[in-house]
Amino acid sequence: MAQKQRITYLDLLRGIAILAVVTIHVTSYPVAFLSMDSTVYPLYFILNAASQFAVPAFLFLSSLVLFYRYDGGVQGNWLLFYWKRLKRILLPYLFWSVYYSTYLSYIQHISFSDGLRKFLKGLPLGGSYDHLYFMIIIAQFYVLFPLLSLLFQKIGKVRRHPILVGALLQIAFYLLNYYVLHMHKTGTFVMTYVVYFFLGAYMAERLKGVSSDETPKWNYRWTALFLGSAILFIVQKWLQLANPHWIRQPFLSNINFITDYAYCSIACVFLVLFVRILEGKPRLQKVLFSLGSCAFGIYFIHPYFLILWRHFVMTSGPIAYHLLTWAGGAAALAASWLITWLLMHTPLGVYLVGESKWKARNKRGASQSGTM
Repeated sequence: MAQKQRITYLDLLRGIAILAVVTIHVTSYPVAFLSMDSTVYPLYFILNAASQFAVPAFLFLSSLVLFYRYDGGVQGNWLLFYWKRLKRILLPYLFWSVYYSTYLSYIQHISFSDGLRKFLKGLPLGGSYDHLYFMIIIAQFYVLFPLLSLLFQKIGKVRRHPILVGALLQIAFYLLNYYVLHMHKTGTFVMTYVVYFFLGAYMAERLKGVSSDETPKWNYRWTALFLGSAILFIVQKWLQLANPHWIRQPFLSNINFITDYAYCSIACVFLVLFVRILEGKPRLQKVLFSLGSCAFGIYFIHPYFLILWRHFVMTSGPIAYHLLTWAGGAAALAASWLITWLLMHTPLGVYLVGESKWKARNKRGASQSGTM
């Protein structure tokens, strides 16, 4: 399989995306339980809604990286391709599924047999804890990627118009589900996100023609599209919260579909352009790069610290509640970041957080000692 050099600035986008994930989880409780009459409620709501690009961005990035590196397709050893990627998600997913299931069973006083039954039932859909559904989606994408790659190689129109093809497939699935299938929980089904995979393929093709020496410039058109789509998306979300039936069906579902996919798709492209400019900001680049390289582990671990914080530290005091909400988010991010970084420098890193620098460090050490 022909591989290309790593695009390092994409780790900055991973850093932004994991910050958005943490923001969603930090603000989810205030959005769910605070009164809409609260003065600061709109702030929580806007931050929560604006961060909804997080999961699409990670799926988009996964697609972009694979289509960029394997533009010649998966040739020959498909089993090796699957093994390399699935072991990065399957083993950590199993570990953290057991961990969260065990902990929740303990604090909720669920018996071993009931807990085991619940665990086995939820495992295929990421049911051990809310955030684990993402692993089911990414596993489906990895399984499908060789077939998608073959589709791009064999059908010229798909390769020339990936965004159009992806959008048509997304619309087709939406209409099929709305009028025929009536699936209420589509969050773990890969077709719910198909447009982001095709968008990643499109951006991979674009980046192949970008020289590393080319100085990035601020793109005002994409900035306007991003801000405009964000405003429309947030306003729509607010209208639906304030008055769930402000417009009758199927128009409400259609508006939700359009504003959601438009905002998240535009955000993905805009952020790729944005991080190329951030690459010239050394201090910010260093922080986001570290966040991006630890994103997988932070994603797995930070909800646990949020659980502990909400259980042992949070209070309902009018001022303390807001201060502790954000302090808990910062503490969960910092703790999961540190633990991920430490695990990545051990042999267990690849099995627990999907990444390990242990072998690379040992190779460098052996190489250096060999030259002494």
